[in-house]
Amino acid sequence: MADTGAEWNQVKRKGRKLRHVSKPVADEKAPSDNLQPNPNPEYSIGDLSKYHDGVTRKFEQSACWQKLEKLLDSALSSRQQLPRIARAVCLGTGPYDPADGSSQARWTAHMQTAAFCAIINTIRSKTNQEIKCFIQEPRFTQIDKEFCSKLDLEAVDSPGGFDLVDENTLLYAIHLELEICNLAMRKSLPTVFIGTGLDEWLRVVDGTQERPGHLHRFFKLEDNYHKLPFPDLDYIFSSTSIYLKEDQQTHDGCERGHIEEAGKEKVGQQDTEKKGDEKTESKTKSQSLEDQDAATKSDIDSLRLDKLVT
Repeated sequence: MADTGAEWNQVKRKGRKLRHVSKPVADEKAPSDNLQPNPNPEYSIGDLSKYHDGVTRKFEQSACWQKLEKLLDSALSSRQQLPRIARAVCLGTGPYDPADGSSQARWTAHMQTAAFCAIINTIRSKTNQEIKCFIQEPRFTQIDKEFCSKLDLEAVDSPGGFDLVDENTLLYAIHLELEICNLAMRKSLPTVFIGTGLDEWLRVVDGTQERPGHLHRFFKLEDNYHKLPFPDLDYIFSSTSIYLKEDQQTHDGCERGHIEEAGKEKVGQQDTEKKGDEKTESKTKSQSLEDQDAATKSDIDSLRLDKLVT
């Protein structure tokens, strides 16, 4: 994001890389910026498509995707069954043809988009859900937007993407400022959030375990969602987490299952104890009869001795 005179925190990253994190602002205040599309785009839609195809192949062959795909497969096939996802919203990848001609920025924008598409396709295949995809980036040119449509992504103008986020949304916001994330989640927490996690925000913004207002949504995510690490790839996804909301019915079913199993275990334990008591009682009765038999035999022997004496 361009510097417009606001204060910024400079955060050191591993490998001596730096990331600028804007200081938190009020939730409902839109971040000020002067982001503009590239006035002189260099690449055509065909150029962008060809470049993106190469980036996608690189991503799909990467260790990052191999690890991420396994994480998603495990989460989607186990107890972490997601509620319905009606749409996915991708925010702030950066332009595909940046004005400053930065090859790194271009690579990052395409790589983050490739990852977004791969994640959505995996969820679609695992859940058979129809997911409508949207993407918002203030620096998109018209060519960028038309290129997105080739990827089955509908480009929306800011702040339209924020308004699309609800409880049936996957929100993808890699390395975005805190106020952007809060604006996107101001109406509702999404079903899935992919972006900077609470631990990182506490480290770079607050450095405290208190629950400040501008982080309350992230505390809710941390408390109520299943959290997975997002594997990194050349710092493009560094400090990124995946928060998955469990289906309440599945969650309740698991709880009921645990209760029922506990009940069965308790009943089984009671049956075992009862059988043990019955065995003890039977053994006691048996011992008593043996004692009685022994006493009777002793009495009979005594009578026989008395007769012999007389």
